[in-house]
Amino acid sequence: MDNILGLFEKLESQSLRVQPNRCVVVRNRNATCRRCAAACPTGAIAVEGNDLAIAPEQCVGCGTCATVCPTAALEAQKPDDKELLKAAVAAMQANDGVAVIIDEAMQAAAEGRCDPAKVTVVKHLGRVDESLVAVLAAGGASSIVLVAGPTVVEGAAAGAEEAMADETARRVRNTAALLLETWGSDAAVKLTGKLPRSVRLTEPAEFDTGRRGFFSAMRDEARAAATITAEHVVREKLGMEEPEEPVFVKVSDDGTLPHFLPERRGRLLLALSNMGEPADVMIDTPLFGHVIIDGERCTSCQMCATFCPTEAIRKFGDGATAAETGKPFGIDHYTGRCVQCHCCEDICPTGALTLSTDVFATDVTKRGRSERIPMKPRKRKVNDPKSIVNAMSDLLGVPNVYER
Repeated sequence: MDNILGLFEKLESQSLRVQPNRCVVVRNRNATCRRCAAACPTGAIAVEGNDLAIAPEQCVGCGTCATVCPTAALEAQKPDDKELLKAAVAAMQANDGVAVIIDEAMQAAAEGRCDPAKVTVVKHLGRVDESLVAVLAAGGASSIVLVAGPTVVEGAAAGAEEAMADETARRVRNTAALLLETWGSDAAVKLTGKLPRSVRLTEPAEFDTGRRGFFSAMRDEARAAATITAEHVVREKLGMEEPEEPVFVKVSDDGTLPHFLPERRGRLLLALSNMGEPADVMIDTPLFGHVIIDGERCTSCQMCATFCPTEAIRKFGDGATAAETGKPFGIDHYTGRCVQCHCCEDICPTGALTLSTDVFATDVTKRGRSERIPMKPRKRKVNDPKSIVNAMSDLLGVPNVYER
């Protein structure tokens, strides 16, 4: 049974790549992020303790979880982001600058009546994220149209169907539209249940494009499955153990966990930069955050910088020697790198830090820091051998606590 489960886990990775060491719940057991589990339409994802679990038999490979994951701990495959972008650009160019992305339900409903060269097909519109829309707009798209196909509603009468787009698709559409407007783009972002006239065929297709695509996809899936199955059997027979990517990461020399910036965020920032300067306004989106620290409650522990996955919060100065040297120290905040995972809020021991969703648009693409927040020297020396005694003294409010 264990071998079968191991094989299923391998096959599952064909539609979804999992990088546990990027998950904020794995990095910090107190993290409250559960976006993937909340957005999954089939309940295939569960977060238990420090473990991110995916049930292969329930996963339909829609990619919605990857869209909402702030740190790209989950990445959709087949197609991955680069493949999807390449297909969307080609379809946009074939359709005179209008990028049309449809889900599989619409593809089935419009079979034989839609020009396959002018549309990009995704399993579910939840697969589309803001960076894809922004790159298409920066690349010259006059409009980006997301088309949801008719879906049978649970409990409805037989044959009853309606166009459906889940909350993730609506959120992406609204957020992308706000970003394009703020950065002065003329591109429109639409979410609809109707196929644009520009991609409709005037005459029926000479062949069944949907069926051809189905068999092509099945051929690719079978080839990938056969390769992985053979590899699994060979390793099992030879007694070879597969190298595993470490789940828990080591602390760097500066006392922080390793940082990374998701490629998706990098593409979004580059696309916005290419559009020019944004309007000098504040925007409220699920993508960026602004750190606010209550100086009276802050203990200057800098744990927010230690656990921040994208280095949106960085340490400056030396907190361990600040009391002796008098040199300033604290944290620098970078709005564009903040993915709003709320890990900093969750890790703050005194609740001194708040992550606001209201940010200045000009801070998003700013190359330098958005804000420098100085901190007070810690009351007790860091790494002092008597730190436990000193902490007990502070807790009890007694100046003299003796040790034996």
